[in-house]
Amino acid sequence: MNAPRHTHDQRRIWQHFQNAAPESFAAAHPRLDYLLRQIARRSAAGTPIVLNIGIGDGYLERQAQARGWKIRALDPDEQAVARLAAEGIDACQGLIERLPLAAQSCDFVVASEVLEHLTPQQRTAGVAEIGRVLRIGGWFLGTVPYREILADQTAVCPECGLVFHRWGHQQSFDEADIRGELEPLFRVQRIGHTAFVRLRGRGLGGAVKSLARLALAKLGEPIAFPTLYWIARKSGRQAVLVPEVSLQVIPGQCTTT
Repeated sequence: MNAPRHTHDQRRIWQHFQNAAPESFAAAHPRLDYLLRQIARRSAAGTPIVLNIGIGDGYLERQAQARGWKIRALDPDEQAVARLAAEGIDACQGLIERLPLAAQSCDFVVASEVLEHLTPQQRTAGVAEIGRVLRIGGWFLGTVPYREILADQTAVCPECGLVFHRWGHQQSFDEADIRGELEPLFRVQRIGHTAFVRLRGRGLGGAVKSLARLALAKLGEPIAFPTLYWIARKSGRQAVLVPEVSLQVIPGQCTTT
């Protein structure tokens, strides 16, 4: 689970995949469907307020809007934000470390495949910000790759020689790692690892492949690209102090009430 030798500004990586190759997020839809179902099961209000951090191809936002939920989206990428805003979705440009939202203004926060992109300092700040914007009793749901071997996805720039993870990942996680990140502010109610696969419409051969991947992921086999997921609830504990983060803050326009 070795980390790349260099850390760097990853916004160009996000911009490429979200704008030039949005189809690369299609495999994420079963994972996002799982998170949407978990929100629906825990929503006491008729219209929950949901913040999604990291737009991807906008699938989660569109599905939440179709359900009649009040969905907010946050991403560093201006083009991805503008695309959702043009569809009437409340989207803003910003960073997880400085969420442009009022305290206790959300019922749910989703960060799916986000935390692995952050430095330890950014994660500490980001998790504290999620705790700040969630109401007491609100839910934080998310995923990260499970026990990823970062070196397996390392690339080198042929122009400048920079060594980097092809998707910008900086950290590998197991269950104990995620508990350590969350438990100062949240009660972890469910945590585990699996593969989120689609079975319907794949035919017999595709279904067999999906089931095989699911079984291997449950065993934690790297070949199956397993995903670590969690569902955590905000407790009434006091927020921890967050160290200053030396990154440029991008102003956002999300609704703050």
